[in-house]
Amino acid sequence: MFIIYNVLFTGFCFLAMPYFVLKALKLKKYRNGLLERLGMIAHEKLSRLSAKRIWLHAVSVGEASAAYPLYHAFKTKYPNVSVIFSTTTLTGQQWIQAKLEGGDIAIYFPIDIYWIVRSVLKRLKPMALVVVETEIWPNLWWLAARAGVGVALINARLSPRSFRGYSRIVFFMKKVLELPSFISAQTDEDAQRFIRLGAPAGKVGVSGNLKFESSIPLDELLIKRNQIRQQLHLGTEMALVGGSTHEGEEAILLDIFEQLLPSFPALRLILAPRHPERFEEVKKLIREKGFTAICSSHPTALTRDKVLLVDQIGQLPHYYALATLVFIGKSLTAHGGQNLLEPAAMGKVVVFGPYMENFQNSAALFLSERAAVQVKDEEMLKEVIQRYLNSEVLRDEMASRARILVQKNKGALAFNLKQIEKHLLW
Repeated sequence: MFIIYNVLFTGFCFLAMPYFVLKALKLKKYRNGLLERLGMIAHEKLSRLSAKRIWLHAVSVGEASAAYPLYHAFKTKYPNVSVIFSTTTLTGQQWIQAKLEGGDIAIYFPIDIYWIVRSVLKRLKPMALVVVETEIWPNLWWLAARAGVGVALINARLSPRSFRGYSRIVFFMKKVLELPSFISAQTDEDAQRFIRLGAPAGKVGVSGNLKFESSIPLDELLIKRNQIRQQLHLGTEMALVGGSTHEGEEAILLDIFEQLLPSFPALRLILAPRHPERFEEVKKLIREKGFTAICSSHPTALTRDKVLLVDQIGQLPHYYALATLVFIGKSLTAHGGQNLLEPAAMGKVVVFGPYMENFQNSAALFLSERAAVQVKDEEMLKEVIQRYLNSEVLRDEMASRARILVQKNKGALAFNLKQIEKHLLW
């Protein structure tokens, strides 16, 4: 089975090479880390590692921030074990590099081609591989297991759509999902989907979601929030934050903001696009809508005729802390949704659109406890924002329900750390 996978995947990579070459010529994110993606890791990086080391992989910023509390807890307990923290995206690299402790390194995730993965494993020599969420890479898992490296999939989730896709190759997925020492799923539904795809039931557990564990200490968050307030000259003004927005959503939020300003002159709008390459596009859109665009990288006084654009990676939690209401992007004009747990844990009014497929369980849980609001369109979004801006009582009630719900669902960190110690270490 793995031979067939290698023939097909390698063939696909060669056929797709012209496309990626063109992308690399146009976009920096495709050029960054190219050598590491091809398995060539600098000796200078490798020389920082101790003899004992584990490899932790999270695809991008969202997954890396979910894994960070686990990384921090692991390093606190095992300071002499080096951690190799890989991400697939440039934004993930930028986010994690500044947070790693001495003796740990960040690398780009290698392409899952046989000889590349084999070379990387020989260079890194990890004693364990811990993969976050749904990063199922057959060659990496197979070659790691053959080399005696323990493999774990943690905070695992499998959407109905992904499950249907994998079900078409269940004969192959069974072989792949037999490789990890354990799989800790976010929910019972996720666990059952992995088992139905062939994961041994005895290796699958339910941990809850690591994203319920805060990656930023509360005191640090409050200090940064207060600094931003001073930079923006904000006093008692209310802030509407559009977090991880996608194309079309910024325009909707700008229109709603313009319509609400006469009734709420103290309202301020903060937009944080999901993809850095859209910063200039959104800045232009803000100007076209008749507002002045100011950037978080060069903050000035945020008045009613200005809109703040968050143009820095990894800063969104600080602006969530500043928010009165938060709109979760990729849920109104695009499908999939984004993580709602960070602003909910801070006690913010969280609003999202009808498309939350990638965070279906979290969204359903918060809706069932009346700790978040779902809207179907732009008109309903405006009505909900207006209602909560008008009532401090409603905002406080939702904040309380959200905080209680987050607190009740903590425990994934302790569960996953225990499983790593039990199955992967020594």
